[in-house]
This record gives sequence, C-alpha cells and structure tokens, in this order.
Amino acid sequence: MNEWNIALGALVLLLSLAAAALLLRWYFVPSGAHRAAPAAEETVPLAALLRPQEVPANGIGWCPAEEAERLHAYYPDGRQCWTCRTFTPAGGVL
Repeated sequence: MNEWNIALGALVLLLSLAAAALLLRWYFVPSGAHRAAPAAEETVPLAALLRPQEVPANGIGWCPAEEAERLHAYYPDGRQCWTCRTFTPAGGVL
C-alpha cells in the first residue's frame, strides 16, 4: 500500500464517522412528537370582558363592623361597606 491509499482510507473513515455522528444526533434530538397536545384554552369574546358584570346600587345601611350607618354598595348576594369594605351576606343584619 502506498501513502495515497492510507490517506484515502483515513479520509473515508473520518467522513463515515462524521456522517454516523450526524445521523445519531438527528436521531436522538427530541422532536416533541412524544409530548401531549397542549390543552385548548377557553376563549372569551372581548365584548364579554368589557361588559360590566354587576352594577352596585348604593345606599345607607347599618355597618356591623363600625356599628354605625354608612354608605353601602348593594349586590344581589349581599352588601359591602364603602368605608371599611366589610361584606354582609344577603340574609345578614340590615
């Protein structure tokens, strides 16, 4: 064998090792195909987000926390004192 055959054999060996390394890297790099699909998010229209949900009615009422008559915001399920922010359920002290 002469030097050219040895050099050519070394070059072929080097190229085949590089190709094998690239193929193994391509094979073992995760693609994400094994992962579960992301859960669908519940979407709400913008108009529903901008629409007022509850408009409180204001009035004077007895606040049990302050033991005085104060301005309250009245909701369907109760009322809330504007001064101390105490919430009184609808069946509570009026």
